[in-house]
Amino acid sequence: MQFLSKNPQSDLIGKRLAYSSPKDRGVLRAQLLAEQKGFCAYSERFIQETDKHDIEHFYPKNEYPEKEDDYFNLYVVLSWVNEHKPKKIKPFLPILEPSSPTIYDKIKYDKGLFVVVNEGDKEADNFIKFLGLNKIELFTDRQNHVQRIKSLKSLCGEDKEIFLQMLQSDKLNLSFITALEVELNMNLNLNGLL
Repeated sequence: MQFLSKNPQSDLIGKRLAYSSPKDRGVLRAQLLAEQKGFCAYSERFIQETDKHDIEHFYPKNEYPEKEDDYFNLYVVLSWVNEHKPKKIKPFLPILEPSSPTIYDKIKYDKGLFVVVNEGDKEADNFIKFLGLNKIELFTDRQNHVQRIKSLKSLCGEDKEIFLQMLQSDKLNLSFITALEVELNMNLNLNGLL
């Protein structure tokens, strides 16, 4: 879940761009997406030029109007992901905060699914369910991508450098990075790919 983290020193905080101001939304979307390195915060899929994407409020603005312009509540996500997420968060409370530093301690990727690390962790379980991380369409898209990248790795043989160059050649290759890191047993972010 690499694109959920927030930078407490973000330029967006100082610029005071507001979602509530329609004139700010284009700049806000572009800068949030740049902070997320071009990836959907929820699905981890690379957002292409032709993909419809939205500024998303993790805590819905209709339930939490005070969070409408809160930088720590705003993410850029693919429209499909946003449209298939529940509109109300209250049935999913308590919930893990998306930029929580403990997210990796509470949620892991295992055999194609995001699961809680500790059975009974209601906050993490609610987070997975609220974001729909294991919806069949997202699961299938993620698994197909992992298989494509595994095939690419197989074609590169034992030459890890060529494989890394191929991954770097297109950010789309790095979609679903959490799944890729587990499935390939590689730390792709530390290899300077992002």
